[in-house]
Amino acid sequence: MKILVLSDSHGQFSAMEDAVLRERPDYIFHLGDHQRDARKLGKRFPDYPVISVPGNCDLPLPTETLTVRQELGGVSMLLTHGHAYGVKGGLLRMELAAREAGVQVAAFGHTHVAYCQETNGLWMLNPGSIGYGGSYGVILIENGQAQCYTDHVQ
Repeated sequence: MKILVLSDSHGQFSAMEDAVLRERPDYIFHLGDHQRDARKLGKRFPDYPVISVPGNCDLPLPTETLTVRQELGGVSMLLTHGHAYGVKGGLLRMELAAREAGVQVAAFGHTHVAYCQETNGLWMLNPGSIGYGGSYGVILIENGQAQCYTDHVQ
């Protein structure tokens, strides 16, 4: 299973389209800052389920949460924009929340800087900004195990 992870699109829709066409994922995660782009992407590519969380530039509705736990293919993941965990100042709070939740992948954005690192069974993945720089992340799931990487649209 392949999951395309996007964040910080900020209205730059064409880079998102390029990433979808390049990767042909099974799912798309949009980690905020312009959640309306995620809705537009879902309409453009109705065969790819889109799961999104709001960012600090979005106006969360009372029913929306800033952090979502998702399980696919036997892999549990924590999805958030990252601002509520102070990721611009460091990743410790994000990592502690992910370990407390018992997930295998913590996916977050906010910094606009791509980051992908596995430590002691936890993948920390920031796809960077698809809107400013064209970077994105990918989560590959096979046999209940995850691997992650980042890339850029050409």
